[in-house]
Amino acid sequence: MAFVKHNILVVDDEKSILFSLKAALGKEGYTVRTCDSPSDAIKLIEPGAFQVIISDYNMPAMTGLEFLQAAKQADPEVVFILMTAYGSEKLAIEAMKQGAYDYFSKPFDIDEMRVIVAKACERFSLAYEKKSLEERFLSVSDEEHFIGSSEAMRAVKEKIAQVAKSDITVLIQGESGTGKEVAAEYLQRKSNRASCPFVALNCAALPENLIESELFGYEKGAFTGAVARKRGKFELAHGGTIFLDEIGDMSLNTQAKVLRAIQEREIERLGSDKPIKVDVRIIAATHRNLKEMIANKEFREDLFYRINVVNICLAPLRERPEDIKELAVFFLKQAAEKIGRCDLKLSGEALKALEKFAWPGNIRQLQNVIEGAAVFAKGSCIELDNLPNEIKGEISDSCGGNIFDWVYEEVKAGKPIDDVLSSIEKDVIIRILNECENNQSKAAQMLGMKRGTLQYKTKTYKII
Repeated sequence: MAFVKHNILVVDDEKSILFSLKAALGKEGYTVRTCDSPSDAIKLIEPGAFQVIISDYNMPAMTGLEFLQAAKQADPEVVFILMTAYGSEKLAIEAMKQGAYDYFSKPFDIDEMRVIVAKACERFSLAYEKKSLEERFLSVSDEEHFIGSSEAMRAVKEKIAQVAKSDITVLIQGESGTGKEVAAEYLQRKSNRASCPFVALNCAALPENLIESELFGYEKGAFTGAVARKRGKFELAHGGTIFLDEIGDMSLNTQAKVLRAIQEREIERLGSDKPIKVDVRIIAATHRNLKEMIANKEFREDLFYRINVVNICLAPLRERPEDIKELAVFFLKQAAEKIGRCDLKLSGEALKALEKFAWPGNIRQLQNVIEGAAVFAKGSCIELDNLPNEIKGEISDSCGGNIFDWVYEEVKAGKPIDDVLSSIEKDVIIRILNECENNQSKAAQMLGMKRGTLQYKTKTYKII
């Protein structure tokens, strides 16, 4: 799929040429920027900023060939067209050998120039699509698109198939670790924007003072440390899809700006008052109850209705245990390839334990457990003993259920007491989270700790 519009940079020290090209190309629907200095033009070039560059050959301080090399270094994907004086075909051919796509002579024929530029834009779009598809097929196999054959997963896949081809906004909800980003990527692959950018931003991972610059970009000098212009996620996703993960953790101030971007289909970089049109599909996700947040005035109601056009809810792993085997086998295949032990398999006893476990950390926790078990497996099979204590139930069963005796035996066997006690703490946190249905506020209250402390421990223990 081609870009909705193409950005073209024209570089020439003759202002009359700049004016003529901008006028002619502007009528064709291109967005054209001009510059009369190649040194200044270099500062404007960054990956994705321009799809085509048109440059004169004879310019002061830098030739067209020198500018070509500098431009390609700044953005290897850009398509370069050279303008030469009449009769300078040898220079043009040399430029094409060094990476230029085509050339035309000055004075130029308007119709000929339009054809060359149109072909250059098509060349960029085809190259971009080819690269994008190759990267997706190399990094993601068909198995990874969306694993699960349970009734709950079949219903989700059917819903995605129904809405994928439209540009309708989708909200994906589910507990942490249920695969919301995987679902968003699956939706993108099924859409008409499959060959265009998929840009994800975890709204919970960045502080408020950084998230806006990540979303909307900024101009040079917009704030301390802004030494160069930066394009934001909305711009980078132009023509494709932007995935706003954990949108429930976004501040009210940022929510207002995102709402405007969705409504107006345009953004403004920080430090600029010039609107930039963006064509993106919005997919949002959260593990939080947005309706409760609206009632508590923590989330904007108008933004909720903008993103909740279609709602897809991912069931936690404990509610679809029939998917555990398929997921475990897949993760084991991945882990085995990483460590060079492709013969690894799961024993029946280990698989039975995995299927019985409640998985408060959902799919992400299962993946971590499989990766750890693969490392410690001694033979060609992952046994029950290779699984963590909370899954095989070792703590409650050993030593007649006496935790003190178990700790004593572990320390006596040479294990550091801090590691043993941490293992117990991890088991207790997992079981409390399971009892609280992964409600961290309730679990923190039961554990007698602050919610932030619980979140820190779950990350430290890789529970979620």
